[in-house]
Amino acid sequence: MSNVNPNPERVLAIPVKKSDPVDLYRPLRQFVATKYSESDAQKVESVLETLNKCRRDMVERGDLSLPMQRDCLIHYFKCLCMVEPLFTAIPSDADSESDSDPIIFVWYDAFNPKHDNGVSLQRNSIQLEKAAVLFNLGAIHSQIGASCDRTTALGRHLAMEAFNASAKFFYKLWQYFSKDVSATLDLTVLFAESLHWLLSAQAEDLKLQQRLHHNNTNDDASSNLEQHNVSKLYRAACDLILCDSVATALVVSFDETWITHLSLKVKFFEVEPRRRRSSILPKSERLPLFQFRPLDDNAESYH
Repeated sequence: MSNVNPNPERVLAIPVKKSDPVDLYRPLRQFVATKYSESDAQKVESVLETLNKCRRDMVERGDLSLPMQRDCLIHYFKCLCMVEPLFTAIPSDADSESDSDPIIFVWYDAFNPKHDNGVSLQRNSIQLEKAAVLFNLGAIHSQIGASCDRTTALGRHLAMEAFNASAKFFYKLWQYFSKDVSATLDLTVLFAESLHWLLSAQAEDLKLQQRLHHNNTNDDASSNLEQHNVSKLYRAACDLILCDSVATALVVSFDETWITHLSLKVKFFEVEPRRRRSSILPKSERLPLFQFRPLDDNAESYH
């Protein structure tokens, strides 16, 4: 029989998006002072200073731990929400007259920043900025989950929480931001949805492991149902990537083993309930397990 067991220790962590530095304080303060008044500009100085520092730490500091990166991103996102009315008041059209210098946000594709469409450059686009920050919050939480010691009950619990948090951020990106942002492929609806299902699958996978660790009965019907649900989540993530040739190529360019890993996860959780049921029957009553072919080199063979 072909081996359909994925590496049980492996989980997938999402890479963060990179961005170029940009000064937010000076143009925003200039805009407020010119459009409103100098006293109004003074009132928002502390918020603008905090906003600028959070973004600088997010982009330029490589010494921050994963939890510190997470906290910095959350704080920055909250600051962005506070100043969003300023961005909406600034014309985004390069030909429009403005009371301040334009703010150019530059974000690179997380999976392959060097490919043809690997960079997004937009003027005064707070929607792009918020979408990219949400993506990175999902990515950082996925990395936190992957860094947990999942050989222990506590480690599995912490990883599960991190993966669930990651899935929620990608859900927000998918449902509320990707539709309105024209950017790199990693910020599209398709990618945001696939990452949501992937992180949801990894969280449910760990939840199942945790339950089976405390309950070793082989005929547990609820376990079989949970395994079926985990398989559906992995399949949703995998199918979304494979249904788009550009998305498939992007993932393969980042790590060609991702597709194989996801496909094996789907197959494993489809066949495992039958294996568990068969293992408690007498040998004469056991049904033969489905024989899987190994994945071809061509990703389209998954279909």
